[in-house]
Amino acid sequence: MSWRPPALAAAALAAVLALPGPAAADDPPPQVEPRAGTEAPAEVSGLAEPARAGDPVAAAREHLAGPRYRIDPADLVPLHTVVDGGDETVRFAQRHRGLPVLGGQYLVHFRTEVGRRTVTGAGGRYLTELDVATTPAITAELAGRLALARLIPDQATRRTAKAGAGELVVVPRGAGVLAWRLPLTGRDVRRGLPLLRDAYVDAHTGRPLFSVDRLRLAGPAEATGTTAYGERVTLQAYRRDDGAYELRDRSRPMWNGATGEIITYDAKGASVFDVIGPGVPPGLEPARSATPEFGPEHTATGAVDAHHGAGLVYAYYRGLGREGLDGRGGSMHSVVNVTWDGEPFINALWDGTKMIYGGGGTDFHSFAAALDVVGHELTHGVIEHSANLLYLNQSGAMNEGLADYFGNAVEVDTLGVPMTHPDASLLGERLCKTAPPAECATRDLDDGRHATRDYLGVTVGFDAGGVHLNSTIFSGALWDIRERLGGAKADKVVYKALTEYMTPLDDFLDGRRAVESAARAAGLTARDRLVVAAAFDRHGIQRGWDRRIPTDSRVVADNLMTAFAPPALSGDRYVVTDSADDGTGPSYIVTGSLRGGDPVRLSQNDDLNDLPATDGRRGVWASMETGQEGTFRVLSRPLDRRSPETVVHESPALVNTVAVAGDTVVWEGVDPAAGEMELWVKRGAAAPVNVTAETGVEGYQPTIENGKVAYLRVWVEGGHVHTTPAVYDVASGTQVVLPEAPGTGETPSASLRPVVTSGHVVWLTDTDGDGTAGVMRAATDGTGVTALVPDGPDAPMAFWLDAGDTAVTLDVLPGPTLQNRDLPKLFQLPLAGGALERFSCNRGEQFLPAAGDGRRVIWFDGTAGDTDLVTRDRPARRC
Repeated sequence: MSWRPPALAAAALAAVLALPGPAAADDPPPQVEPRAGTEAPAEVSGLAEPARAGDPVAAAREHLAGPRYRIDPADLVPLHTVVDGGDETVRFAQRHRGLPVLGGQYLVHFRTEVGRRTVTGAGGRYLTELDVATTPAITAELAGRLALARLIPDQATRRTAKAGAGELVVVPRGAGVLAWRLPLTGRDVRRGLPLLRDAYVDAHTGRPLFSVDRLRLAGPAEATGTTAYGERVTLQAYRRDDGAYELRDRSRPMWNGATGEIITYDAKGASVFDVIGPGVPPGLEPARSATPEFGPEHTATGAVDAHHGAGLVYAYYRGLGREGLDGRGGSMHSVVNVTWDGEPFINALWDGTKMIYGGGGTDFHSFAAALDVVGHELTHGVIEHSANLLYLNQSGAMNEGLADYFGNAVEVDTLGVPMTHPDASLLGERLCKTAPPAECATRDLDDGRHATRDYLGVTVGFDAGGVHLNSTIFSGALWDIRERLGGAKADKVVYKALTEYMTPLDDFLDGRRAVESAARAAGLTARDRLVVAAAFDRHGIQRGWDRRIPTDSRVVADNLMTAFAPPALSGDRYVVTDSADDGTGPSYIVTGSLRGGDPVRLSQNDDLNDLPATDGRRGVWASMETGQEGTFRVLSRPLDRRSPETVVHESPALVNTVAVAGDTVVWEGVDPAAGEMELWVKRGAAAPVNVTAETGVEGYQPTIENGKVAYLRVWVEGGHVHTTPAVYDVASGTQVVLPEAPGTGETPSASLRPVVTSGHVVWLTDTDGDGTAGVMRAATDGTGVTALVPDGPDAPMAFWLDAGDTAVTLDVLPGPTLQNRDLPKLFQLPLAGGALERFSCNRGEQFLPAAGDGRRVIWFDGTAGDTDLVTRDRPARRC
């Protein structure tokens, strides 16, 4: 959990930092709130200090050069200046030795009255402790390979993915982490969405840090047209020289003769994969009509709704003083009528430069038909061009929450919906063609979520750390403020907070502080400011909220910084990947005992270490020796650390999952020539054996016990990927390939995660392609294939499995909703067969279990607000 200074220490530091200014003797002193890990204050408020006239950027630099801030103005690059009547806010981005600092932004607030400019406050996130070298030790190409291998756990998605050109940035952890930022693109097969993520990889060690989703998804002359709801609307269009009309709006004040248009393009059924990405694809044309009447075909594609809605959103933000999404009158682009390779694309997204709307097929209108969805997605563009809240963890939840707030605000004001109407707080409630609003809505800003009671603790690998799951905790507080103060007053304060006080890495408490500061700056009365504070209190956004969440598991290792590779357990000894508490440096392997004591470091080198395994006596893991191209190794060391680590295998090719039992080590390694994943087995001092030497055959996810190696055998046949478990006998060199389960859908069955025990192999199988999976068991000689849990309509949506001689533990998505009950949960059943039972009642994400003796399990748990390694030794049964 994040450390915060005790109240007395914070007050003392504030007193030191609050240097006297020119205020009168009876004026209250400036309020200075420190931020842990940096000498630069999080916020300085209550100022009334003279500032130079003229250029606001120069005035802001001059103010920040004072000793109060500990900031070097040379490290600041101006982003933009927001003018709100007599108020000005200058936003700077931090640089470290010329490189951008992720989330490093600082703001200075001015007020001009009677021709006199004064500084009223400043704050943000400036890291004074950065000292990282800016010369990379690995290439961007190698960083891309590592990001694809480590940050995309789903194999089907990984096969479609590729990494784009990288750029160097500094991640603000400790003294700083030099990182390659690389775009990952492809198809997210499991979610049925395009893949568009920014991956961050340590440029000194090669350690994948995290990835951030760039898609902002919804859970959605004059001409005329008809909306999806039968409303006749006026459309601002453009009459071409040939007499045709196109949806190109140049009537707005932002049009300057070259830019500042609102343009709606018709993709004519093109796949979202051909449309997504920077700018408008060549050849894509605006929606067009031979007459000023845009007819039924333009209603069906969503062109009428998208164009009309974009104009309404523009007008709404102009009422708040903003000229377009970027605040500088840049053009606003929308693309409608996209598909998923010819099938309906039931979603909408902001891709960083434009809106993309899918058609909804038989059950949904075009996603442009819901004005709150249009407002939500376009607000992501406003956020990107202002506070640019990082789409990860609490800052990402605030990003989503603000988009929800403003999307709903646009809709209720435009349609004249009273704030007291039960549908006013719903997002996307008008998308469905037949379902009632409450069932169609993706979120409800009046759901009453409370941070301590309802925060859904997930690791960064799920929903980007809860950006959708936790958004209504923050947006609910904002909507409460709007319900009590009215839209005109609340919208101005929230917009001011977003554009003048928030910075990219803010958490919920930072967000509360920003709104309260904006309320003071906007001149709200003391009574109204109490309404603002009470709204955040009702939603539990108070200091220490994350320390009051109950759990039923025991913490083995607290606040792990890495949770992409599963832990391993044998007997009472475990191994797991970790890194320094401040997240800096390469990842390393630690080991510990479930009997107690702190974990100790097992790996000895300073390279990237990951993917650990253990047999209870020694640990093995994959390591990458830092260099421009990288050298991959499999390393081994006794858990008692009586002897140093040794090299089991070394190669220039990527090494993935490893396993160990006695004198035998198994690993996945990429064949550089064919690009296939090969499975290698090395026994003692003997040369390693390639178990999947056949051309076109790959091996994944090995486990080993009693001289038997179980792995997932993968090949392509008839244009489809086929999977089935295989068992390799180390002593005889023979193997048994289990029969592929017959598929009952349009594609072959999919098997996953075969685990070998002392006498059996168990695995998951999805026979019908619906995402649920049965649990299969067979003897290690391939006989006695039995369904412990049959696949079918009642099968669990299991995506991970581990087993011992007593029990099988599943990681299951209980349902499809973004609710606490549907976060990944652990279930267990006896290896001999029986009923599935809940293993833990922790309400947060329970991720990547590792089985031990009896029914004992360890796993990554996000319930308590960070990523912990926790354990239980028996099922909870009922929760």
